[in-house]
Amino acid sequence: MPDDGYSVAVRAPSAGPAKEGGATGDDQQRATFPAYAPNVTGLDSVPRRSWLTADAIAAVRDESDRAFDDAEYEQRLTSVRDRMARGGMDAMLAFRPSSVEYLCGYHTAETAPQPLLVTESATYLYVPDLELGRALASARVDNIGYCGYADALRGLETFLEHAAGVLPAGARVGIEVGHASTPPHAVEYLRGSRVTVVRGEHLVETVRLRLSEAEVRCVAEAAERTRAGVDAAVAAAREPEATDSSVAGAISAALFDGANSASAWGPVVATGVRGGIPHSSWSHRRLGPGTTFLEFSGAHHRYHAPVMRTLAHGPPGPDERVLAELAETAVAAVLDTARAGVSCADVANAAAAALGPLPDGVVFHHLFGYPVGLAHKPHWMDGAPFYITRDNPEPLEAGMVFHIPASFRYLGRCGVGLSQTFLVTETGARVLTHGAAQLTVL
Repeated sequence: MPDDGYSVAVRAPSAGPAKEGGATGDDQQRATFPAYAPNVTGLDSVPRRSWLTADAIAAVRDESDRAFDDAEYEQRLTSVRDRMARGGMDAMLAFRPSSVEYLCGYHTAETAPQPLLVTESATYLYVPDLELGRALASARVDNIGYCGYADALRGLETFLEHAAGVLPAGARVGIEVGHASTPPHAVEYLRGSRVTVVRGEHLVETVRLRLSEAEVRCVAEAAERTRAGVDAAVAAAREPEATDSSVAGAISAALFDGANSASAWGPVVATGVRGGIPHSSWSHRRLGPGTTFLEFSGAHHRYHAPVMRTLAHGPPGPDERVLAELAETAVAAVLDTARAGVSCADVANAAAAALGPLPDGVVFHHLFGYPVGLAHKPHWMDGAPFYITRDNPEPLEAGMVFHIPASFRYLGRCGVGLSQTFLVTETGARVLTHGAAQLTVL
């Protein structure tokens, strides 16, 4: 299909797989739309879906919700293809939903595996037929292959057979085999096919570490929602009958109000003793005494800007003051040290030195930062494991965005978490979230 940016082909099922760059099948309906248009091909034996008409496709495509323009997606594909070439890969099959969205814009609430095949010159998105609307509305791909919804839920064989068929025999296909989103039987199936499977761990996710200006704007928009969540939490916590669940409800309402997407995780609201038990959350308990730990993120086009904040119900006690001082110190040290060219280890060492020996009984994870940005459920930690830790010698680069999870606890007694999300620049760290990283006394 000529890449004129206006044609779409809706094709009937064919007897064989497509060749690279287009789908097979003679029966076509063509229509003209003002957007990038894929070939759409049925891969099963069911007759062409009668509801997949030109008018229906036009209506769906009028609801296009891609977050970025064509040039942004082309740059991402170019970067990934460069990495593929350096790794000796002829193609890559991505299953991680956030990386599929990163490369082509596709996103949906459906959780069935829907992989994206990237070759040297084409992209193929594989979806259940029920997801064709979402694919046409959001994806910028050359080809969309589909099969029946129930078939897609039961297995991937139809998709994998087609993906292997568009590649030359023996083609080296990179797959992120170690991530939970990649079905083990998919790797097994491809290893028994005509292609060669090679490990492609974090191939896309490493490219994703450096955010474009447009992506940073999305994180900044997410930070505005996060700010609204913090304000709502404080207001709700001041109510006389406040509970951890009422605070969580207020945060959630604020995060959703005016947003175009939901956070991948949270909110966490852990009050009193539960604040001293990592990853506890709300359970309809009255707030306090002591402190209430909060962690959540706003989202914008599924880009995240998380924060930790802690509310003190009256003057903080000695334990809470110790933990708050540690958290404030860790955040300040990371922000003072981080800039492009400085290694993650150097930042972590500076923060560890600023903390000094931890008081007896204090629980801390010694993770001084992890990358955030585009993420799908179950968590906003949805990228390469490029952490600000003492054992990571790699340098920070301009455009990277990190969350500083400065949470300190006395196990089973109390907890304090304070944090910021920041952008790495050539001259230092630019905080994207709002408000001071310090205890909020109610």
